[in-house]
Amino acid sequence: MSDTYHYEEGAIHNDHKKVLQIGNVGVSDVGKLLGAFFSSDIEDAVIEGNDGREFPDSRQAIVDELFALAENGDWVNGITTDDIKGMLTAVLGRGETPLSDEEAEMSEELWGMLEHGRGDRVRVTWQNLVGYFWGKKLLNAKSAPELNKDFFGDKEGSDNINKGRNGRLSKVTPLLDAYVPKLVKKR
Repeated sequence: MSDTYHYEEGAIHNDHKKVLQIGNVGVSDVGKLLGAFFSSDIEDAVIEGNDGREFPDSRQAIVDELFALAENGDWVNGITTDDIKGMLTAVLGRGETPLSDEEAEMSEELWGMLEHGRGDRVRVTWQNLVGYFWGKKLLNAKSAPELNKDFFGDKEGSDNINKGRNGRLSKVTPLLDAYVPKLVKKR
């Protein structure tokens, strides 16, 4: 039903529509707001981004998983978990400032890596991102198996970290480079 439709006087209507518009709030707050608003009758909720595009629950679940993984990082040189979360928010098209058309294409490419392919796509893509972060000297210098153990508690698939360090993310590297947290200079 349209928000602008006007019913004739005395007409019976049962549109059961709920609309919630959210301004600038943190990513973690959106789920809480939606849950409280819709209570138990939430169905196929879609979060709309700053650019007006829809952001499905499945993508929010991936963002939440990436944020949880970022918490496990042994970040160095003044980089914090919040810096990494901010970068992820931006490169996944969820930031305050909309991405350029070229950046939006690379962001969708990154989403493709997270959503499609063999195996646990979030794990494999995060391992590639860990390799990228490691190459940028944002993580303590360790071996790929040790880095994998930090994030996942095991060494399974740690070769994906080396692949991320050696060009696996080449299609999205310009996007990552544009938003990677800057190292804090030592005085």
